[in-house]
Amino acid sequence: MLFIISTVASFIGSLQAGVVNTAVLAHTVQRGAAAGKRMAIGGSLPELLYAGIAYLFANAVLEKLGIGRTGIGLAIGVVLIGMGVYFLLVFKPKFTPGTADVKASGIRKGVVLGLANPQLLLFWCGVVLALHAYGLKSAGFLGVIAFAAGAFSGALILLFQLVKLGNRAVERLRPERLRLMFRLVGAVLVLSGAVAVLRTWP
Repeated sequence: MLFIISTVASFIGSLQAGVVNTAVLAHTVQRGAAAGKRMAIGGSLPELLYAGIAYLFANAVLEKLGIGRTGIGLAIGVVLIGMGVYFLLVFKPKFTPGTADVKASGIRKGVVLGLANPQLLLFWCGVVLALHAYGLKSAGFLGVIAFAAGAFSGALILLFQLVKLGNRAVERLRPERLRLMFRLVGAVLVLSGAVAVLRTWP
């Protein structure tokens, strides 16, 4: 279950026009599908690291704080509502192929670009908090592996789709379509946050 949830979360989260996405698309257009796939693999690897760290960190903090189910629910609700409002009112996606000035190529360039995105830690901490809100958690090494592997898989699936689509991705992922999709994601997050808060009431 952790693997499936983190895969879906990673796929949706990776839809925003980040530097890895645009670099993979540009690399595919310039050097072909094989080169694009190599960079896609490299760009997905940091998801393993960041998701694993976030999973361990968030679970450890929740355990050490000992705030109980009510406190966790309130914290999670506030975080989810904040993320939802951001996607509803602030986030303005753009998707255009661009180049990234990194002195590396292939998998190495993808890894470097992916590691340069530490906001992934915040994203995955938010996902872990959401899991706790619905009682979906798993302690131990197996939970970390499943969660991190799902994060890697979701990002890789999306990046491979960009490689497959190539130039057509620019047309398919037009700003207005991305904006509508993220508005829907934002609405779901706000609703989930409200549910998490309401569940803490007696």
